[in-house]
Amino acid sequence: MFLLICPRAQAASAAERPVVFVSIPPQAWLIKRLAGEAVEVQTLLTSGANPHTYEPTARQVRKLAEAKLYLTVGMPFETPLATRAVKLNPALKMAAMDAGTKKRGSHAHDHDDHGHADSDPDCCGTGGDPHIWLSPRLMCAMASNTLAALAEALPENRTQMTENLHGAMAEILAADDTVRAELKGLKSRTWVVYHPSWGYFAETYGLTLLILEQDGKTPSAKHLAQVIRQAQAAGVKTVFTEPQYDKRPARILAEQIGARLTVIDPLQEDWPALMRDVAKKLAGE
Repeated sequence: MFLLICPRAQAASAAERPVVFVSIPPQAWLIKRLAGEAVEVQTLLTSGANPHTYEPTARQVRKLAEAKLYLTVGMPFETPLATRAVKLNPALKMAAMDAGTKKRGSHAHDHDDHGHADSDPDCCGTGGDPHIWLSPRLMCAMASNTLAALAEALPENRTQMTENLHGAMAEILAADDTVRAELKGLKSRTWVVYHPSWGYFAETYGLTLLILEQDGKTPSAKHLAQVIRQAQAAGVKTVFTEPQYDKRPARILAEQIGARLTVIDPLQEDWPALMRDVAKKLAGE
């Protein structure tokens, strides 16, 4: 009899798990590290999708109407979606994983300050650059905010999730140590990327970014030629692009300066693996 009842009990338990929504895959990594199987995690923006053209599917909207918690991170699509979600589900709790973080502004940053020109208005908007998960320090802040939100929603799991937070923090710091070690001997600290997603990473590790994208669009011939000259002068050997965006400008630049072209995805869920992979590819120069 036990064998007949147990699977049903397990299925019922799984079905009763509260649904927690996040905007991007790196947030899901944190939720899973902290809450484990206690919640069902739903991610709106899948890896490889473009956050500036994203529209939720009908299935996602229906699922969001059943959710207990939605954790935001400052992406542009969140505000209209959150308004819509609360109308469908007045009981939905909202919490900001980026609460208290100091974001890079929407104004241009000097390249000598290891920044990037925030040339994409949709990237930053009035709330600042949302790509805070690409900084280990800010990822730790996100982890603390996530614990606070989950503990309020699931007070019975607070103790275990607090213990899990220490493990997640250790993973974040270990990845940071690996990146620093990989980048210590870089010959060129200039980094060519297509989209201005990597400003926090660049600031953290003392890199200068050259951005191919121009005003959120494909670069003009003049802008592309300028970046080519800068990349040549800096001795850049690898050009980076992202699966969400047009690869042609990066391919042209790589061919012009005789560099490798490689793809990196800032929305990869496995955050430690993402950080280590980017560092390894940079060190490959």
